[in-house]
Amino acid sequence: MRNSLAVLLIVLVCGALVSEARAAEQGALQIEIQSPSADFSATEGEATVEVEGIASAIGGVRYLDMIFVMDTSQSLRSTDPGDFRSTGAIGLIRSLSPRSDIKIGIVSFDSKGEIVQSMTSERGLAVEALRDLPRSGSTNLAGGLLTALRELEKNGRPGSSRVIMLFTDGKSNERKAYEAAIQSHHQGVTVQTLLLGTDTKGTSILDTVAWATGGSFVQVKDPAMLPKAFLDLRTTGVDSVTLSVNGSEPVNAKLAGGTFTGNVPLHVGENRIVAFATSLDGQTEESVVTVEMRDASCAALEVAAVKEGRPVISLNDRSVEIVVDASRSMWGRMHGEPKMVVAKEILQDVSYWFPEDLKLALRAYGSMSPSDSADCADSALLVPFGDANREPIRRAIVGLRPLGQTPIAYALNQAARDFGTLKDDRAVVLVTDGIESCGGDPVQAARELREQGIMVHLIGFGFGNGAGEDTASLQAVANASGGRYVTAGSAEELKEALVQTVATSFSVFKGSTVVASGSLGSDRPLFLPEGDYRVELDSSPPQTVQINLAPRDQLTLTLQKEGDFVSHFERRDRMQHRSCEDVVASIERLELQAPLQTATH
Repeated sequence: MRNSLAVLLIVLVCGALVSEARAAEQGALQIEIQSPSADFSATEGEATVEVEGIASAIGGVRYLDMIFVMDTSQSLRSTDPGDFRSTGAIGLIRSLSPRSDIKIGIVSFDSKGEIVQSMTSERGLAVEALRDLPRSGSTNLAGGLLTALRELEKNGRPGSSRVIMLFTDGKSNERKAYEAAIQSHHQGVTVQTLLLGTDTKGTSILDTVAWATGGSFVQVKDPAMLPKAFLDLRTTGVDSVTLSVNGSEPVNAKLAGGTFTGNVPLHVGENRIVAFATSLDGQTEESVVTVEMRDASCAALEVAAVKEGRPVISLNDRSVEIVVDASRSMWGRMHGEPKMVVAKEILQDVSYWFPEDLKLALRAYGSMSPSDSADCADSALLVPFGDANREPIRRAIVGLRPLGQTPIAYALNQAARDFGTLKDDRAVVLVTDGIESCGGDPVQAARELREQGIMVHLIGFGFGNGAGEDTASLQAVANASGGRYVTAGSAEELKEALVQTVATSFSVFKGSTVVASGSLGSDRPLFLPEGDYRVELDSSPPQTVQINLAPRDQLTLTLQKEGDFVSHFERRDRMQHRSCEDVVASIERLELQAPLQTATH
């Protein structure tokens, strides 16, 4: 008996050597990155990408055909009462790369081998089959192997890596096991063996079977260690795979079955990803894919103006009338103070900030007659346009007392007369905490002002920026004159709103769609994705400048007026990465809405 076994082992060893020589001729170790593909492109400033692929030192690398040969003998009732064998096999299946083309079969063996699940690409079916394995009968290891070999011969794919995952908790017939190993070897199938227990003869058999077929042998004493042991099996003869990008320090990829996964950082530009495999016998091979990272950072745009060598908020002489709501509702409180108190403080503050060449006038409504008198003609020009009128404006602001109604339309109609013979850039800035209360038509009044070349900007003050009736009504007034509607819910926001609306406004177009707007002198940049844009200044006459923005550009566009001639120049700096995802989505929505709005009008 011993002599015949010795002869059998010699044959086995010789066969293994022949197999190794044949594998070497075929270039045994192969590795392929399956994801990302060469046409992959990322669009963020810095990110990571998951690299997935297959590595094998046996057979082909394109497919992996795997069969679990699971011991279901009665002894497992005592050696593995918690059924960790099934948990481990299921864990291995779930760790396989979802993108890899893998077929899995399940064979059980006790006194004979039986196909529990024929080879399938549906991994869920394999998982369910592993959950229902019985535990009865004796241990016929060879029967399980031969059943698996027949299934591979029938349903295995040409050029695939073929692997048997053999699990048992004890010894079996030695001769038959070795004969099955020889047949596995001749069919090009690698057998990975896993033993639960300490049986010396079982250890010898499984170790030899694995060695002879190019597989690996793992032994555990504690059944709770089986889940980790299944993952530790080097299924396709690969010892390790490392990943690197553009020559960076390699990092270890996770190996499971014949697949590998790992994450690597990407940077703007070209990224050369290298997956480097080392087989159990020391061979090395690599797979390379080059992917592009496109910088999708936002750019920042600021628009400024210079006249006769000094910064201005308008290229032309500019006349602005501020119309202040002094109706009774301005006694309402905001952050503990009456809105009128907050508004007066801010109006006085910004009056010092406004440049001297800005012509200012001050009108109020609701400041003379009590609310119960229902005076819908309660609007007065408190300070007309004129030289050196800043101090009178400040004194008039101090004297405001909230009393009456909200006759917005009447106040706008009166404001049209206040500009007199002034013909340059003209605008009305209306600060209000409510809508028309006297039955007038503020939209029509704003439209008539626009026909005279006067733009109306509105600041909704102290009632939030929700999409309620007040907001919609005031937005409609601003739209009617081509002006802007800004909400202010605090003192700081009111100050910023006054700065934005008193200065000359501009719009940024992408094609025919307005995608952003701002005002000269504002220190708040506009963030936009890369592309070609048109900046139009709402001046007399309008000024138009074409610009191009690249990712991370920090562009300051300055319009310069000398005499009657207007030129422009650009200053570009670089800024840190800023995501543009939300801005891109917003612009896409605006572009979709633009044709609908055009059709409506």
